[in-house]
Amino acid sequence: MAGNKKKQRLELYPSRIAVVLVIASIALYLFFSLWPLGFSVYIAFTDANAINIAAAPKIAKLKEEKKMMIQELEENKDVIMASMRQVDGYLAQTLDSLRGLREFLAQASPEAIMGGMLDEYKREISRVFRESISIVNSNRSYLYRYTEFRESLERAYTHVSDFWSLVDSILGFKLVPSKQDVEALREQGLPLIDSAISELTTSKKLLARVASDYKAFERIVVRDIDAEIEKLSVHFVGLKNFRYLFGSSYFPYSILKTLLFVVTSVPLKVAVGVLLAFFFSSPLIYGRRIMRALLLIPWSLPVLLSVTTWRILFIPDQGPFSKLLLDILGYPVNIFTREWDAFIVYNIVEMWLAYPFIMTVTMGAIASVPRELIESAYIDGASIWERFRRIMLPLTKRPILFAAILTSGASLQAFMVPLLINQGGPAKMIDLPGLKPALGNSNEMMVLFGYNRAWIDQQYGLSAASYLVVVAILFLYAIAWYYLVYKGR
Repeated sequence: MAGNKKKQRLELYPSRIAVVLVIASIALYLFFSLWPLGFSVYIAFTDANAINIAAAPKIAKLKEEKKMMIQELEENKDVIMASMRQVDGYLAQTLDSLRGLREFLAQASPEAIMGGMLDEYKREISRVFRESISIVNSNRSYLYRYTEFRESLERAYTHVSDFWSLVDSILGFKLVPSKQDVEALREQGLPLIDSAISELTTSKKLLARVASDYKAFERIVVRDIDAEIEKLSVHFVGLKNFRYLFGSSYFPYSILKTLLFVVTSVPLKVAVGVLLAFFFSSPLIYGRRIMRALLLIPWSLPVLLSVTTWRILFIPDQGPFSKLLLDILGYPVNIFTREWDAFIVYNIVEMWLAYPFIMTVTMGAIASVPRELIESAYIDGASIWERFRRIMLPLTKRPILFAAILTSGASLQAFMVPLLINQGGPAKMIDLPGLKPALGNSNEMMVLFGYNRAWIDQQYGLSAASYLVVVAILFLYAIAWYYLVYKGR
């Protein structure tokens, strides 16, 4: 009977299913762990930004549009080539008319000016220009996509229009212009005609360049699409992001400020947590259990609520703590305009958030200390300080050191506190020796720096590069932690 049950269990849980589940679990874990990490490393060496970070659908659409346009150009090649030849003919006529107009204006007398020749030139040149521009702007010719040619033709048309406006302003409704009017027309009008002739000559050369090479025209037509695809594509830029990060004082100052925050906040957190733990571990303190429970409240509150409350308490001229410090010390605390005022508040808030963890670890360590040692020391006449220094502290230092290492890692990744207090401000011109000065937030910690580059500047490649530097620093910190713990053993 027992053998049948064992056989049923083996049938219900065959080893091959277990192997499949284990392999699938490992594969999923590696995918969801390594893929984001690999993608982040890749982004750090690119120019990824808000425009090109997720532009694959747009690029695919543009490539399809480019393919269809080239196909349409091939199908309408004869029509387009005929349009080019027609425009080229109109340009030749316009050039001839402009040269004739120039020759006439250079030699004409006042009587000849009013003889109607200017009106004939105006009608002819305007007609040919209208025909040329209508063909260029036609959807069938695709010449409107030849930007250089179209702009050159438009400049020539502008020069001609300016000339006719000049004629109207000088001659007006005069029956016979004076010699001075004719001289003024020559002096100001001939340069405009020369500019129009020069631009039309350039237009003809640009048109001839593609008329003999239809593939070149196709490339020009789709050039705007290619430029848009290039703009939407992510490009590998090598170490450019890292050179930018360390090319000015902004990011190195952020690293230094973060390390300084670790140096100042960790001792404060540990000192407060350890002192509270030792104080409320004494049986002489009445209601110490209730007090210890109340002291753990900061640990249970959401970080957003806690930090926002501290921010309100230190609002300049309004917050209760700001008013209290002003009344007692006469010092107007301002977390929005003074760098070190904000930095001190960061330390206070960080201490408030972290001391319950240090206190809990320390109280656990204190509970493991044999009471006989403390009682023996008391009988031998050791003072409270001696008992603390010679018995309690040596027996609890390893858990305290472990808690200090963990909380220093949290300080290295400080983010919510500077973000919610004043967004890492105030802003100032940051200048470190040997580096280019840069305008930035003076209390922007490393993690907040990367966050702001991604969500404010929308430079995701630069943000990822800064986070790689943060990871490298945390890696060095982990090695130092391991070495310290190993040597401690």
